Amino acid sequence: MPPTVQMPDAELQGRRAVLAELTNALCVARCAAQLAGMETGEFVVRELLLVVVQQIDRAEEVVRRFPS
Repeated sequence: MPPTVQMPDAELQGRRAVLAELTNALCVARCAAQLAGMETGEFVVRELLLVVVQQIDRAEEVVRRFPS
């Protein structure tokens, strides 16, 4: 008897692709904010960028917990 083969679930694959794209966008935003923070000496700007990085990390954690 031949093995049973299941076709991939298109909806599930689509959700995974969207989550991967969102995760990649958050990573790029985090890197850009970190680089901008390294290039400025102003305290207020650095603190604001730190908050941005923290919120990006928070959003990325939520994306990781999202059921796929």
